[in-house]
Amino acid sequence: MSLGKTVYWNGAVPASLVLVSGTESYLASRAIKSIKTALREAYPDLEVSEISEGEYSPSMLMAVAAPSLFAQPRLIVIHSGGEGLLEDLLLYAKEPFEDCFVVVRIPNAVGQNGKIKTQLSKSALNVSCEEIKKDSERADFIKWEFSSYGLKVEPSAIKALQSAFSQDLGELAAACNQLASASEGLVTLKLVEDTFQGRLETNAFKIADAALAGNAAEAIRLFRHGFSTGIDPVPLTAALAMRIRQLARLFNDRNAAPAALGMAPWQLDKARRELQGWEEQELIELVDLLAQTDADVKGASRDPEFSIEKLLLAMARAN
Repeated sequence: MSLGKTVYWNGAVPASLVLVSGTESYLASRAIKSIKTALREAYPDLEVSEISEGEYSPSMLMAVAAPSLFAQPRLIVIHSGGEGLLEDLLLYAKEPFEDCFVVVRIPNAVGQNGKIKTQLSKSALNVSCEEIKKDSERADFIKWEFSSYGLKVEPSAIKALQSAFSQDLGELAAACNQLASASEGLVTLKLVEDTFQGRLETNAFKIADAALAGNAAEAIRLFRHGFSTGIDPVPLTAALAMRIRQLARLFNDRNAAPAALGMAPWQLDKARRELQGWEEQELIELVDLLAQTDADVKGASRDPEFSIEKLLLAMARAN
């Protein structure tokens, strides 16, 4: 893939330097995951280094990117710009290390992030992960999701999914993943309706419902069943995150109208019931744990299953 080229999130491939830019964090996580998967398939001994937002310091890139004693292939993922990163990337772009792949997440065009994108876009593979706003773009996303499973989808099923999951892209992806596991060639409107009337035993939303109802045992049971049958931990965590964010927004403004919180009236009523008994410190700790879980399922941990179970127990407030 030639440097200086721009591709959409589902066209992300390994390159010596990749800039993953745009405000849609879910698409960015998918792009980074696809690069990581491709490299692990090509290099079983791949060494992966993740530098979280706010952790970068000058010259860190060169220290991490330099070949090891055994000359292992290296993937370095840097989540957001930091002091000294621009200068280090400019040096690296002139003379990239052999078998080294650097991915930089640029969530916005502010400060260091904006400078990195402006000055390095011609020296990198640029992956666009802008927010999906139009119905036609969301429909294309649904089609692509099912095509990645080797499936086709009825137009009426697409419309039903767009209507049911209009707020959160990770939640929509989780729904597609669940439908794909239950389909044999064609995703129909009937399958969508049956699935989200609760006839499938496991989906991200039933897991979240059980956890926030305080039923930790049921939430863990549903999750383990789903995990064993192929549920993707990244969109699952995104769906859980949506529910946690709803609680946090409502806690800050309990009298807010549904539209002000980006929720449907029935979602607001449900969130109010789930919020009963929660204290501010509990919610703060839950949001912090969510951030760690999100990082874990995207590669920071070798055991994402344990991280999700820990989050579910916290959502259920189980000791």
